[in-house]
Amino acid sequence: MHFTAEAIATILQAPRVNVEAHWPLVVEALAALKILDPPMEVAAIASIGTESYLFAPEKEAGSEAYFRRMYEFDRSLGNLEPGDGARYCGRGFIPMVGRSEYARFGKLVGADLVEHPELAMEPAVAARVLAYAFMLKGVPKAAAEYDWVKVRRLVHGDLSGWKRFNGILIPLLKMLP
Repeated sequence: MHFTAEAIATILQAPRVNVEAHWPLVVEALAALKILDPPMEVAAIASIGTESYLFAPEKEAGSEAYFRRMYEFDRSLGNLEPGDGARYCGRGFIPMVGRSEYARFGKLVGADLVEHPELAMEPAVAARVLAYAFMLKGVPKAAAEYDWVKVRRLVHGDLSGWKRFNGILIPLLKMLP
């Protein structure tokens, strides 16, 4: 690990206890897929810090009506049954959304996320989902090329949150050898 929990917590202004508990899980998950290197550490910290101010898995905020409006019966997400919108709302270090993603990542991490979507909130599961998502989306290549705009787009789908992401990125990059 190139970054200490203290440094990460300071840069993100996140609770140190959360970083101390969760950062080793993220490092372990990235290492297990053989995608752990300094640029990937930067990508992970900046991505998690942009999505979660607490450096912890989070559940997307919203009411049943909101989730119904946003996700219910959205075939592109694999949501085909009543209640799927709320059941498969965004969860994790980076939001996983929709029955299809819960099924896909559940198989990869060895957890039945379709039957038990709340498991995506468990830090070890969320860390493994993040690592697989990074690998499958091509984040290691973009990070190795220091293409941070591409990293943000790959992780989030667009550049929303870019100002925070970039604000985290700059001090992290200054800490690299």
